[in-house]
Amino acid sequence: MVSLTKISKAFSDNNRLKILEFLSDGQRNVTEVAENLKVEENLASHHLRVLASLGFLKNQKNGRQVFYSINERRFISLVKGISKNPAFRDIIEQSLSE
Repeated sequence: MVSLTKISKAFSDNNRLKILEFLSDGQRNVTEVAENLKVEENLASHHLRVLASLGFLKNQKNGRQVFYSINERRFISLVKGISKNPAFRDIIEQSLSE
């Protein structure tokens, strides 16, 4: 299991949050992610690797290109794990009722 420290560090970066939002519309390759973030491909690739190493992204090779997509199971697992804590459960329930 990945530590909450690593997860929170990964989510504390605005570019990574933007990547997750961008990928919520479907799979993308590194070039598309870099263009969306307006950064170099090597920086976009680094952010993608961090998120993938934590299990939040899946990747699929198509020739020389790698396409990334959100690993929904990982997010569901994270929410289930967090919701076991009473304080976090209350926050989640409150946010879902709004």
